[in-house]
Amino acid sequence: MRFSGLLVVLVSAAFLAGCGSESAREAGARTAVEESLSTEYDRDWTKCTDNPAPWFIEKEATVFICAAKRNDGRCDWFRATLKNAGWEVVLARPNAGCVLSF
Repeated sequence: MRFSGLLVVLVSAAFLAGCGSESAREAGARTAVEESLSTEYDRDWTKCTDNPAPWFIEKEATVFICAAKRNDGRCDWFRATLKNAGWEVVLARPNAGCVLSF
């Protein structure tokens, strides 16, 4: 019984260590969105969707949705697309909310 309990703790710790870490592409998308924002946004508060990782196999996404908080407390969503020449950032949904639901 002790071994199985220890095994569960170790597997859980390994799983949680991978959660919440930002991939290089996600960081690139977030940075591209932050650099495209005007002064009406809080540049330090920008959150982007993660790379998809079904069954622990991470895919390299080329499109990210990022929520950027405006100074009035509302958030707009931007779509950051990785192109050959770098990131293309466009406003996807104004006043969409600050929680990315996917």
